Amino acid sequence: MIYFALLFIEISILFLLSRSMSKVLSGFMSVNLLSFIFLPGIIIHELSHLLVAVMLFVPVGNMEFTPKRNGNTVKLGSVEIGRTDPIRRSIIGFAPVLAGLTVICTIIYFFSSNILFFQDKGFYFCVAFILVLAYFLFAISNTMFSSSKDMEGTTEILITLLILFAGAHVLGFHPSLSVLDKIFNKELVAVVQKSTLFLLVPIIVDLLILGIIKLFTGSQNQNGRS
Repeated sequence: MIYFALLFIEISILFLLSRSMSKVLSGFMSVNLLSFIFLPGIIIHELSHLLVAVMLFVPVGNMEFTPKRNGNTVKLGSVEIGRTDPIRRSIIGFAPVLAGLTVICTIIYFFSSNILFFQDKGFYFCVAFILVLAYFLFAISNTMFSSSKDMEGTTEILITLLILFAGAHVLGFHPSLSVLDKIFNKELVAVVQKSTLFLLVPIIVDLLILGIIKLFTGSQNQNGRS
């Protein structure tokens, strides 16, 4: 269970870092430039909304990748989703998180599994590929989290589920260990274990970029005062 806890902690850290990144970058970048930098992640984010909505038979409308300012926040993309029940709405809203995590883990797994191939291609090719990989991890990890509008109704559903589980527990409905063993099998634990390692990469990338920006802005402020 420790790997599931670590995975939750890492996702929470990524969420906080993504909020800090968008706030920091929007302070000294134009909206269009910000949209261009995060374009791969924006495409994955909006497409995941669209595809899951279609799979759940929810009407969809236009999809845009044009950035727009909404007060103090920046909306980098959007897709029109028709009215539906809270459960399907929550699943559609949460889709970018699952899609983003899947793409991140797939990219890192592909690279780590073929690292000898890239090394054989030469030093410069390997460095170039790592830089491209870091860029995609940066763009995807900072755009995969859903907005408050995307997650409308999720709180109510979570509260309802907690009440149902608590009621079932009070009434004496306890899942047997054999059922839990089937759910948390060795294959699932192995996937989660690898995911905890893979997610360290976008966390490190975000921390490095935020650290560099802080040093750069700090030196600028010192030069301005002098």
